[in-house]
Amino acid sequence: MKFKLSRKTIAICSLVLMLFVIGYAYNAFMSTKYEPLGFDIDENDLSEFPAYNDAAEVAGNNKEGSVTVVESKGEDDQEVSSFFTEYKLERDKNRTKEYDMWQNIIDSDKAEPTFKTLAQEEIVKIVALTEKEMIIENLILARGFKDALVFLTDDSATVVVEAKELTPASVAKIQDIVMTNTKIPASNIKIMLKD
Repeated sequence: MKFKLSRKTIAICSLVLMLFVIGYAYNAFMSTKYEPLGFDIDENDLSEFPAYNDAAEVAGNNKEGSVTVVESKGEDDQEVSSFFTEYKLERDKNRTKEYDMWQNIIDSDKAEPTFKTLAQEEIVKIVALTEKEMIIENLILARGFKDALVFLTDDSATVVVEAKELTPASVAKIQDIVMTNTKIPASNIKIMLKD
């Protein structure tokens, strides 16, 4: 039995392989030490933020798993407000780039229908993540926090809140909000205090 490779088959296989490589690179990028929130940050830019090693980590436990709580050093209100604004803008900018990349595949006349379908699924996923982040941020604000920033991936959540302190009750509230609106287990929820 002979197996005949056409240009079309080779092109499809190459594109599938490229998508896997891009996905792997994206996951590797998201899991690096200085980019747990998914931002493009240079080492020099980190000087204005407290180092991760300077933060005190406290683990809160419940029946379903554990949550990591990271408390930062005190800063004035203007710096904290600027922090939330800048990171929300950066998050939105990164999502827009990703959305545009997938939209270009959909709009391309040369893209195969299977890739257009994959691109449409990825766009739906981006929109869903963005909507969930917004809902969770608003629910956290409704619980009395001054500001909130949420970063979701398929299997983890990072929540940064502005408050004077994080009590076990407030950690439980945030954890409950995230777990109710996502299928992320408590062990994959990281809560950071930006005061």
